[in-house]
Amino acid sequence: MLKISPELAISVAAQNDLVRADLPTRFASITIVSLLSLFFLPATVLGAVYLAYAVTEIVGVLVYRMLAREVTWRGIVLFSTSAFLGVWIFNLIPLLLFLEQDPFLKMIGAMLLIIALNHCVVARATWIFFGFLTTIPIICVVGFIIVSFLREFATPAEMVTTAIITVIGAAYMLHALWTQHRLTARLRGALEEAEAGSRAKSRFLAAMSHEIRTPLNAICGMSELIDEENKDRPLLQERSKLLRTSALALAGILDDVLDHAKIEAGLMELSLAAAAPAVEIRSAIEMFRASAEEKGLRLEFTIDESLPAYAECDALRLRQVIGNLLSNAVKYTDKGQVTVHASAATEGDHAIIEVKVADTGRGMTPEQTERLFQDFYRAVDKNAPTVPGTGLGLSIARQFARMMNGDITLTTSPAKGSCFTFTCRVQVLEVTALSGTNPPTQDTIFTDLGVRSILLVDDTASNRLVVRSFLKDFDLDLIEACNGADALAILDHSSVDLVLLDMKMPVMDGQDTLLAMTARGGRIAATPVVMLTANAAPEDRELFLSLGAVGYIAKPVRKAQLLTEIQRVAAAHGHKPIETRQSPRTGT
Repeated sequence: MLKISPELAISVAAQNDLVRADLPTRFASITIVSLLSLFFLPATVLGAVYLAYAVTEIVGVLVYRMLAREVTWRGIVLFSTSAFLGVWIFNLIPLLLFLEQDPFLKMIGAMLLIIALNHCVVARATWIFFGFLTTIPIICVVGFIIVSFLREFATPAEMVTTAIITVIGAAYMLHALWTQHRLTARLRGALEEAEAGSRAKSRFLAAMSHEIRTPLNAICGMSELIDEENKDRPLLQERSKLLRTSALALAGILDDVLDHAKIEAGLMELSLAAAAPAVEIRSAIEMFRASAEEKGLRLEFTIDESLPAYAECDALRLRQVIGNLLSNAVKYTDKGQVTVHASAATEGDHAIIEVKVADTGRGMTPEQTERLFQDFYRAVDKNAPTVPGTGLGLSIARQFARMMNGDITLTTSPAKGSCFTFTCRVQVLEVTALSGTNPPTQDTIFTDLGVRSILLVDDTASNRLVVRSFLKDFDLDLIEACNGADALAILDHSSVDLVLLDMKMPVMDGQDTLLAMTARGGRIAATPVVMLTANAAPEDRELFLSLGAVGYIAKPVRKAQLLTEIQRVAAAHGHKPIETRQSPRTGT
């Protein structure tokens, strides 16, 4: 059987979508015309025409659905036939009106045909054959009307002149249809190229993210260990601190670029889950205490009791927005303080969380404020030190705030500081609905991780070295494997308490390894798996968790982050770590 070319399939599918979208307006218009025509035409004749047209449209709906699933020759023939018959049936109404003796009705009939011709040029030019198929019958009826009108009084010379003008008009109409078709094809091609370019950019950024995060993991891990193990060597500590800070800044830039690309492509979605807003806000604040103290700034915060104990929200994006506001406040404040106040207003089963971040920094001019939330814009003060950054953070933060049904607003004055107000809407959850969920505690030191054996699966030696160094002070057996196949061979003969699994590996990657562990069942399937991967997108996390992983950490990995996740998984699977609690930190 003759194969349908890709170009034909694309044209037919696009025309099908357009005609299907136009159906409600088209059918309503013809219904109104039919009702108005009842004043001038016999009801039985008009009813028969309308019924035939309705049947044609019903058949068309079935054909539209068929082509939406797959473009086949059978669907193309039915699509063309139903449209061709529908046009001829519609032509009967203006033709019947024209055949009446009243000049007004003749004019109405001609007007309906002109409108139909215009509709064909605008809405039926995507697939050019379809456009010609539905336009030519209307041109034929127009020609019939012209000839029948002129033959009563026109001379042969006038008839010839009219015929020439009619042919020119028909040719112009068909040329307009062809021109519209070419423009539509070019626009469709440009759209496909733009979408392909966007997909290619997303793939490139994802690949770049993975490749950059792998060496970043080694840089961050080793610098943290150098700093930790050489406290008696101030110069070495200073250099390792600079190394780690720079690596984390690079990781932050990478995250901003990826988030911006996803938002630009319309692919960013929130991941809603139960969380404790007060805990998440406090966690975001404490991340910047060290950097504030380094600059001699006071970092103070108050968390109002009006905040709900638990709410459904995207905790990661909540912390990210607050973290961005705090990061800017610390960076742009040279002396004084940064204060944070969090509160909430209840609206039924929802709450509006409000977080104010105020500083005593440089402040901004009205001109700077107007452009502050634009992509890549940075407020520059020639009399102050240059502050590093991409200029994407605030733009991304406001996008997230608006995705959470809130916003970020600003009050500021030059040399007097700024106050950013972040609001978001969350659904309040009852404590009883959270079956034993407890918020994480602050400043807890675990002298035992709660596991006795861990299988580390990663093909990159530097990544394994970082994890091995992070865990060297704990009494546990760390078994290493370079890919999923080696890991499964180890699990077949040995039992471990936890698996730390990378995603991209030769021979067998992380996804196939998770599926294979589940397929084996029993002890192996029950072994908890924490993903330790450079695949850092939210959809990657959702994919891994849906495949059976119980935890997820994106590289570069921080030591405290890794230990906390191991402790959490161990506790969830019945292993209780020994812990020593320090006194909780106050709000200053």
